[in-house]
Amino acid sequence: MKKWLLLSLVLIVVVVSILVIRGRLDTPKPVVYGSLLVRVPNSAYKYSLCSEAFSFAKAPADNPYKTDFTFHDPFRKAMDTIIPRFLGYDNQSQIVSFSVKIIIDQVATFDQTISHIQGTDGISILIPNTENQLQHSSVPQFIISLSEHRGNLAVLDYTCPDQWIWSAMKT
Repeated sequence: MKKWLLLSLVLIVVVVSILVIRGRLDTPKPVVYGSLLVRVPNSAYKYSLCSEAFSFAKAPADNPYKTDFTFHDPFRKAMDTIIPRFLGYDNQSQIVSFSVKIIIDQVATFDQTISHIQGTDGISILIPNTENQLQHSSVPQFIISLSEHRGNLAVLDYTCPDQWIWSAMKT
């Protein structure tokens, strides 16, 4: 009798162990993305624009000048937001850098940095679809314009979301 009880207990432990191991193998792994920002050279004057924002160099988080742009997520029933922040201007190379907070509702919030941006470049945001495959738009989400105060101010011209046609990133 003790033999059968011990054999049953061992069998139960083995079955439970197999189920636990299988469950761990089936658990989806978190997706880690590289950069979600892409520079699109010479984008000025090519697209219809929907709104404009002013971004001041090294503006503090409590800056009253808002650069937020919220749009309908093309893959989910949600609203996403991009918040560019002008980090500065390099007088020698005449390039600017930005940090961009990308809030993809129902997915995650990402803080990205992009540099080597020139005065007429656009910036495209990459968005994961429902299968976590990165998608890019045929049109950049915003265009950079530098004012005569190059070191202190950048104008952000947001393109209209109805122009954005999304497709998978080529690997």
